[in-house]
Amino acid sequence: MARYWTLALPLLAIVRAESDLPPATSDSSSFAWWPAPPFTTLSAESGPVSAHRSKHPVSTSLTGIPSYTYTSPPGYTSSGSATASGTSYTNSTSPASPTSTGSGPLPACKTIQYDFPAGSGSNADRAAAVQEAYVFGWDAYTKYAFGKDELQPLNASGMNDWYGWGVTIVDAIDTAIVMNLTDIVTQQLAFIQNINFNATTYGPVEIFDTSIRYLGGLISAYDLLKSGQFPNTYDQAQVDALLAQSVSLADKIAFGFNSPTGLSSTNVNFTSNEPVFGTYTIAATNQTFNSTNTASTGTFILEWFRLSDLTGNETYRQLSARAESYLVNPSPAPVYPGLVGTQFDVDTGDMLTFDGGWHAGVDSFLEYLIKTYQYQVTETTTQYKDFWLQAVQSTTEYITLHPYGFPAITFLSELDVNGSISYSEDDFTCFAGGNFLLGAKLLDMPELIDLGLDVTDGCHQTYNTTLTGLGPIAWAWYNESNLAYDPLDNNDAPERRFATKYGYFIPDGSENYASRPETIESLFYAHRITGDPIWAEYAWEIFLAINDTMRNANGFATINNVNMPFGGSMTNGLDSFFFAEVLKYLYLIFADPSVIDLGQWVLGTENHPFLVQCGIGDIDNYSGAPSNGTG
Repeated sequence: MARYWTLALPLLAIVRAESDLPPATSDSSSFAWWPAPPFTTLSAESGPVSAHRSKHPVSTSLTGIPSYTYTSPPGYTSSGSATASGTSYTNSTSPASPTSTGSGPLPACKTIQYDFPAGSGSNADRAAAVQEAYVFGWDAYTKYAFGKDELQPLNASGMNDWYGWGVTIVDAIDTAIVMNLTDIVTQQLAFIQNINFNATTYGPVEIFDTSIRYLGGLISAYDLLKSGQFPNTYDQAQVDALLAQSVSLADKIAFGFNSPTGLSSTNVNFTSNEPVFGTYTIAATNQTFNSTNTASTGTFILEWFRLSDLTGNETYRQLSARAESYLVNPSPAPVYPGLVGTQFDVDTGDMLTFDGGWHAGVDSFLEYLIKTYQYQVTETTTQYKDFWLQAVQSTTEYITLHPYGFPAITFLSELDVNGSISYSEDDFTCFAGGNFLLGAKLLDMPELIDLGLDVTDGCHQTYNTTLTGLGPIAWAWYNESNLAYDPLDNNDAPERRFATKYGYFIPDGSENYASRPETIESLFYAHRITGDPIWAEYAWEIFLAINDTMRNANGFATINNVNMPFGGSMTNGLDSFFFAEVLKYLYLIFADPSVIDLGQWVLGTENHPFLVQCGIGDIDNYSGAPSNGTG
């Protein structure tokens, strides 16, 4: 879900202090001259396009939400400020011998997916088409950029924008494993075993993306190949190197937690092993703080808990859990319970902003609360689940909104830095529909199903109504009083006309499509959890749009305007998550539903699958022996 909270190149960027997205708005008169989009919602026969789930409004009150009491994180004093003399956790990892994760009977796996009848829920021809897109893109990368971080498809070259370790190879390997592309996996394994994660010539290392892309890719590939569910005829020394490389990289990232609170820094200097902190300045007071982004510091727990279980080294779990403790015990309290802002002070642990929601900057923090609970139920992860439920409750009560004139369309608004509703949403938020659906099945809360599907359908609306069939990075709408967040948008005639027709408008500068996976992600969960074939149809339309607009002779590329013919123009780059997320989600929608069963696997924010700690043939400790529990 995920959560690429910074769009700048990592070598130049520090964590974003605030969203760069323009304020929200939308709505007014219809216009005949606007070209018809290539795909129309199935329920729309005439007039304005409407969401197909137009039955009843989402409930604004959930039942069974447990009470939540904030506790003091390690190092907090009674006054609420942090001290460096709190609970002591080492800030670099210590050697530990790997131990089996199968320490006794595991609980039975929770059934998450719809019970598809045998032979249903898949489409072999469409899965093959997605696989062909992966091979086409991979062949271009191999020809023009192999060993570099990412492909430049306009000049048939490559670039090192993620430290020169070959991020496309590491991020994409688990997709090749899932697709059974054994020749490609062999090529990727041979490269990965020789990466030197201890050094880079490209400056301080931004540790959030490094963890979710590199570390997540390594651990996931290891889990998949050791699970017995996928072919593993590879050199076993190279397979084992996946875990060894995970440890090597995590041990360097771990220096980022060396702060007074244990909240992580933005970057780490891999030469000096020192954290490099981002900053946030409050405009009203011109006061600057050493800060960390909520989505950044809050998105270590899943990968790092898994690494602790695979290695027997609890330090990974301790470091990530210590940082997480400040986020699930925010001080001061957010405007709405659970909807924390995007910036925390690494010196005190205090929350600095009130811009809550499910958008970039906070997204994957919320995503991982319920997913880490899915991974393993403990006292700590139960607290994560309870905080997630607080956020969901606040979401239904305060920020689940409908644009003026479109009561059947559901959007999730961001809050501004002061905690006010901005009547805007970004594409990163679109993971939330799938997250709600996962939580609904995991926690037996059917009332969350409608919320998840309506949010997913609202995001699909922003794809279904553009000229290319792909969605913008952000959009806005007019509120129930037909007014915009930014008064200037109230008199913007083109925005008004577009919003009258489709329920939203696209602010200037938000028109591109850069391989963002979040809407496809929620379509995947909707398909796997409800079994309704409409969600797979929507995903197929998006795949066709990707193939039609992003594909060129040298692979795939970002398009610059979703509402211009053919995408307007292209940008010379292809993000690694095109392979890791976009194509993996699409493939899994059309593959047999038993491939990456959601009762057995939990998906990281980069769509890297990790084995859930439950009884699934005892494959989690890789013994291959029968066990208790069912999948």
